[in-house]
Amino acid sequence: MVTCTCLPDYEGDGWSCRARNPCTDGHRGGCSEHANCLSTGLNTRRCECHAGYVGDGLQCLEESEPPVDRCLGQPPPCHSDAMCTDLHFQEKRAGVFHLQATSGSYGLNFSEAEAACEAQGAVLASFPQLSAAQQLGFHLCLMGWLANGSTAHPVVFPVADCGNGRVGVVSLGARKNLSERWDAYCFRVQDVACRCRNGFVGDGISTCNGKLLDVLAATANFSTFYGMLLGYANATQRGLDFLDFLDDELTYKTLFVPVNEGFVDNMTLSGPDSELHASNATLLSANASQGKLLPAHSGLSLIISDAGPDNSSWAPVVSLATVPPCWPWPSLTVGLTLVSLQAPGTVVVSRIIVWDIMAFNGIIHALASPLLAPPQPQAVLAPEAPPVAAGVGAVLAAGALLGLVAGALYLRARGKPTGFGFSAFQAEDDADDDFSPWQEGTNPTLVSVPNPVFGSDTFCEPFDDSLLEEDFPDTQRILTVK
Repeated sequence: MVTCTCLPDYEGDGWSCRARNPCTDGHRGGCSEHANCLSTGLNTRRCECHAGYVGDGLQCLEESEPPVDRCLGQPPPCHSDAMCTDLHFQEKRAGVFHLQATSGSYGLNFSEAEAACEAQGAVLASFPQLSAAQQLGFHLCLMGWLANGSTAHPVVFPVADCGNGRVGVVSLGARKNLSERWDAYCFRVQDVACRCRNGFVGDGISTCNGKLLDVLAATANFSTFYGMLLGYANATQRGLDFLDFLDDELTYKTLFVPVNEGFVDNMTLSGPDSELHASNATLLSANASQGKLLPAHSGLSLIISDAGPDNSSWAPVVSLATVPPCWPWPSLTVGLTLVSLQAPGTVVVSRIIVWDIMAFNGIIHALASPLLAPPQPQAVLAPEAPPVAAGVGAVLAAGALLGLVAGALYLRARGKPTGFGFSAFQAEDDADDDFSPWQEGTNPTLVSVPNPVFGSDTFCEPFDDSLLEEDFPDTQRILTVK
């Protein structure tokens, strides 16, 4: 009996043989269900994935949409002065990353893999998510757990010892034993990174501030104070220097800025008032404390306070009107003298309504109302004292006049003629009973005349009645008329 058998690449009953077509074997020639099987010759075929699927035909995975760079979206996620980086887009892994146990590869069971991903702020990746990462170029020859309890790894290019030369996501399928130890593939949507450009500071999302003056110009509620600074700079060289100080990038400054509502009744600031709001020291809310001192650009000191009805206070001022008459005052001198009566002042800063507005060259704290510098010392003219010579001459003249009157009364009492000459006052050497108020015994007494100018520390009128009666008593009784 004769038996006929078709050759291996043919099929038939042996009497009739035709070339084998693997696509008609009822299993699509081994192609994916999402692929077309195309016969290419004797017992050969080619698998082509359907539209919308990618793979080698044996495995066709749904084509993932490439991640969109969110930095190009509208509205943009970052500040206009910031650089935007979409980490989810830039990493080219569609949010998927590989994770191992601390002990090394293949050290996680399924539950441990879930916990490890959660510790990274992620979850176990799904099969489509791993496929999307593979399509973006994620290639790794290490099996890892997926969210459905299967294990797989991504392959971008065929390698003999990595997935048997297959390309795509090589999977071992769902594992019945979840205690098996593999690595893990986790999924996490990366954030958009926003970073302010050079010369700006801030979070990059809502804030990127330039220098102090840039912040003032860009903040509507600081416009009044900013306008006064510009006016000060346009009016004086000192104001221009102050503006340059605020604009300097090399020094970090603290600037207290009153909001517009704090300027009531058309209030304006002088140059010293404006400079009082700036300091070349740094003050943050974190290191601010009650009583902390800051040097102001104006030369005064600022003291931080969290209490008080307004923003300004200074040391008491002693005015000339409060000085008691004839009260000793060291700075008062004879003649035309400028008297400085202003005590050194310290301005209190309170009612800070917004702290820590960052700028590239400093920090701003918003105030409810502006700071005011203490009043400047006023020039007070000390009264000019009478000339010394005039005072002494007046005293001597008064003494001589009183002496003449006393002599005339004495002669009349002795019964002598009323007329007198200067010889009547000459003492007789041999007349023991003669008496003159200007002598005692044979030696005339020196007359001590108090000088109200040089005999006192006070600054008073030299012939004030109270001065003669209290400060300069008539110890010699030369003014007593009997």
